[in-house]
Parts: sequence; structure tokens; C-alpha cells
Amino acid sequence: MTIEISMLEGLSASGALLIAILVLVYGWPIGHALGVIDHPDNGRKAHARPTPLVGGIAITVPLLIWSGAGYFWPDLVGGTPVPLATLICGGGAALIGFIDDRSPISATARLAILMGLTVAALAISPQLLPSRFHWGHLLSTPVEPWLAYVLVAIGMTGFVNAVNMADGHDGCVAGMFAIWSGCIIWQGGGSADDIAAVLFVTSLAVLVFNLGGAVFLGGAGAYGVTFIFGLLILYLHNSWGLTAEAVMVWFFLPVVDCLRLLVQRPMHGQSPFKGDRNHFHHRLHARFGKHGGLAIYLGLVAASSFTVAFDPDLAPLCLATLTCAYIGLMFATAVPAKTATG
Repeated sequence: MTIEISMLEGLSASGALLIAILVLVYGWPIGHALGVIDHPDNGRKAHARPTPLVGGIAITVPLLIWSGAGYFWPDLVGGTPVPLATLICGGGAALIGFIDDRSPISATARLAILMGLTVAALAISPQLLPSRFHWGHLLSTPVEPWLAYVLVAIGMTGFVNAVNMADGHDGCVAGMFAIWSGCIIWQGGGSADDIAAVLFVTSLAVLVFNLGGAVFLGGAGAYGVTFIFGLLILYLHNSWGLTAEAVMVWFFLPVVDCLRLLVQRPMHGQSPFKGDRNHFHHRLHARFGKHGGLAIYLGLVAASSFTVAFDPDLAPLCLATLTCAYIGLMFATAVPAKTATG
């Protein structure tokens, strides 16, 4: 573990926080001008009043500004391979989310675009392409370049989709963003710390406003920010020894819940991409209340993620604990949640 906060990192984070707060404070006029106001529908969208979808914009705008500055002034980021891919492909993913907020894009098209952006990111920054997968308790697994492209594209697309599906409870995804970026800073990832610091402070700001009901994350956050986290994880895995087991712990809850729904929905005659209120966070909300459900969800993510950031050898134990907790809570919340009609 290494925690070092340089003056440059502090200035970058402070500037990013200022931009984020300005976007959040003026969220309504910005959302209205951009056409990204989410209106309740008395179904799956059960919030009380129209809400601007600018939380993701508050995170991605300062991050993309920082990435652009890092591309033209490499000393700003210490030579990490992430910024150019972040600027082009992370920005592209955020744009897709933003467009989807304005006028819904089909699930198939979104997944195809995310795969294309992942391949493009690997081509722009070849250092992000893993030559082997590192496991904490098993031998590293070598992988051919063509297969690495396929596996990373599928994994990135699945990860982004899983986090997008988890974005149905105030504070859930913004909270995970803050936890994951905090883990990166805690573990120490070289120049990736600078990106993580920007993500951390802006995610905390969005979390506060989101919990207050002032803004929603929106597609720019669910797609763009998650995609950028995926790039960071590739960099840390390839260059800083972050194990695949640790990554599985960090992303366990949103990914496992997504896989459950993709299997369960067709079994009930529904499209796997049809929205409903049967997600893990919805069930926790229904059983333990808004704040209790969020505390349980983020508590599980934080406790397990920081445990493996502190001691990667505990990843198998964390995976076993998360599996038991997920299954137990699924039984505890077994009363079917109300299914959306639209």
C-alpha cells in the first residue's frame, strides 16, 4: 500500500471538484438546456419530481479536461498510457450515454458500440492489452493478443452494462465510484492515482447531490465513468499487479446481479434488457428501506474492496463472503418487487 498525494495531484483534484460542484449546483438549467431531464412515470421511474441527469457530466467533464491536458503535457500524468484512451474512448462512451438519455438507443446498438470503443482503446494504448491474466492464488494465465482483445471487449461491455443496471437507487453507483477510486488511491497505482483522485472527489460530490435528490447520474456516468474505471483496472492489472481475483471482488455485486437478471428474465418470458424493479438494490430497498438498503449494498462493496486493496491474499475469502451474503440477502428479500409496466 502506498498513499502519496502530490501538490499537482491535489491541484488537479481541487480544480475537478470545483467544476463538478458548478455543474451540480446549476444542474437544472444545464439539464434543461441539454435536454436531459428525467421525468417520473409511476412505474420503474418512481422518483417524486423531474430530475436533471447531470451527475455523470459533473464527473466526466473535469476528468476529460484533465485527460486532454495530460495528453498535451505528459508530465502532468507521469506517462500513464490511460489518458488518451480516456479522452477518446471514455469520452465516446459518455457521449453514447448522454445520447441515450436524450433519445433511447437500442440495447444491441449500445453493446456493439461499447465493444467497438473497447477495441479502439486497446489499439490507442497497447499497454492496456494484457499478455497474461494475473491470479493471486493461481499461476498467471498467458493469453494470445487476439483472444485478449475478445475477452477484454466482452468483459468491458458486460461490466459497463452491469453498472448501468445497478443505477436505480440514489447513491448506489456514485457510492461505488467513490469506493473503487478510493481503493486505487489506497493501493497505489503510480500515475493512475491522479485519475483516481479526480474520480474520487467528483464522485463524492455527485454522491452528496444524488442522495439529496437534486441530480441523477445519467448515462454519461453509467457508461462513460464506468468505462474509464475499466481502463484504469486494465492499467493496474498489467502494470501494478492488481490481481484478477481482486477485480472480481471489487465488481462482484453489480456483475453477479446483472448475470442473475440476464438469466432470470428470459425464464419469465421477458427480454434480458427489459427494465424492472427486481435488481438487488431494489430488493434491499423494499425490505430494509431506502437508507438501510443503500447502507447494506455499499457496506458490502466497501468492506470487501478495501480488504483486498489492503491484503490481496484475502480475495478468495472475500469472494466466498460476498457469495454467501448475496444469496442470503436474496432469500431475505424474496418477496417479488413490483415489476415495471413500461
